[in-house]
Amino acid sequence: MKNHLLTFALFLCTIAAIGQTKSNKFGITAGGFIQHYNGNLGNSFFKFNTTCFGGVSTDLGVYLNKSFDFNLGASIGHFGYCQTDADANRVVSLEQRCPGCTDRLGMGELRSQMISGNIAIRYKLANGILLKEDSKFAPYIYVGMGINRLSDNMKRQCVNVGNHFTINCGTGIKYNLTERFNIAYNLGMGCFVTKKVYYTNALVNEADDEDDIKMEKRKDIYLQNSLSFGLNF
Repeated sequence: MKNHLLTFALFLCTIAAIGQTKSNKFGITAGGFIQHYNGNLGNSFFKFNTTCFGGVSTDLGVYLNKSFDFNLGASIGHFGYCQTDADANRVVSLEQRCPGCTDRLGMGELRSQMISGNIAIRYKLANGILLKEDSKFAPYIYVGMGINRLSDNMKRQCVNVGNHFTINCGTGIKYNLTERFNIAYNLGMGCFVTKKVYYTNALVNEADDEDDIKMEKRKDIYLQNSLSFGLNF
């Protein structure tokens, strides 16, 4: 399954498209992103001087009508969280730490390679209602879902290795340099909805302590700031 997922994601990384107009229903895009974490370990959203991992992404899409596009995307990069000094001195129970971080204070750290594939429906504000269809600035919003393959880079059993599903949403703005070329900024978010990303002793031991159960129920979320370049055809 891992090899099939990797092959699929790499295939998507070689092709990408984004619908724009009736005359240019397809295109190719490529870009890079920086990624942040929010969960039991801490919060690095918009804290660029703390945890900041990078990656590359693409989209494959098709023009549906003047208001909507369908998108199929893929990305590969690193995901996780590095402890701050305050995090490292936080006292937590042994059950809330990962198996490889039981010899230190705090919950530990998370560092994983993440290969993702996702689908989304994008609503374009440059649709002739709010903005002209040929507007230079073309903002949009989207919602979708993804599957993410996580691996354990740290080799400390701190990553729940395997496939994890997310609900994805975001917003962005595209600037049309010409009818065929554009650049875009995107702010996207993914919320893991299935098993936990951070692998704690509580998961291993199936703990029944109220605090540990409450901790395990909290969802892990990632935030991506990305910049991409596109060619429509």
